[in-house]
Amino acid sequence: MSIFLKRQTVKRKRRWADKLRQIERILLSMLIVFAGLAALYGMYRMVFLGSAFELERVVVEGNWKRLSPAEVAVLSGARKGDNLFWMSVSDIYDRLNAGPWVKEAAVRRRLPDTLWIYIEEHDPVAIVSSKGFYYVDADGRVVKRLEAGDDKDMPLITGIKLDESGERVDGGDGNLMGALEFLNLFEQSRFGREQGVAEVHYDELLGYSIVTRRDPIQILIGHTNLADRVKRLDRMIGAIAARQGRIQYMLADEDGRIIVRYRPT
Repeated sequence: MSIFLKRQTVKRKRRWADKLRQIERILLSMLIVFAGLAALYGMYRMVFLGSAFELERVVVEGNWKRLSPAEVAVLSGARKGDNLFWMSVSDIYDRLNAGPWVKEAAVRRRLPDTLWIYIEEHDPVAIVSSKGFYYVDADGRVVKRLEAGDDKDMPLITGIKLDESGERVDGGDGNLMGALEFLNLFEQSRFGREQGVAEVHYDELLGYSIVTRRDPIQILIGHTNLADRVKRLDRMIGAIAARQGRIQYMLADEDGRIIVRYRPT
């Protein structure tokens, strides 16, 4: 065989060897890909379809008085046996915040089998009377409409308008936050601590007035200089108490004087 033919034969063998190596590499790559896909499918079945990450516990932490952990779990919509990765944390968050008592909420998955929920409740400080009765918190947020069995032992706010949904309708000086600030101011005073507060009323013409709880007295404070007028009441406690008789009402809406009307004996 000539040298030329020998060279051609060697080249053909090299080309076949190269092609075989290419095929081997392709087959090996395909094998790796299929093995990876099989592993991913196995992980998918384990994570999303298996029992490894099924919900077993709902842990509730935070500050609450009226909602129980069981009620929070029901409100979340999460059920035992649900897959943690199929759960929508944002949907659970929305359902929790739709609850009237929930002020703040947080939701986390804790693998492998726990849903963690943090709850902070609204803390109502008064009841607003306006086409119904509504709890309000210190921030002026309407919490919920009162129902049978709800606690009613807190100050009543009247003269403030709310719409049919219970949302506040503020206007002029007679807004809900103004009434709450006045309530807090009076409760922090010596007169307020001794007598308590049964009702705060707002009138567009006369301003704010208080009805005390212990010995029911209506006290008109007015529109302006509320802090100074409440301080004047504190200074008059001794003089008022020294006189015998039950007080019917007090007018403290003018700077510099307080008028006290006693009940006829």
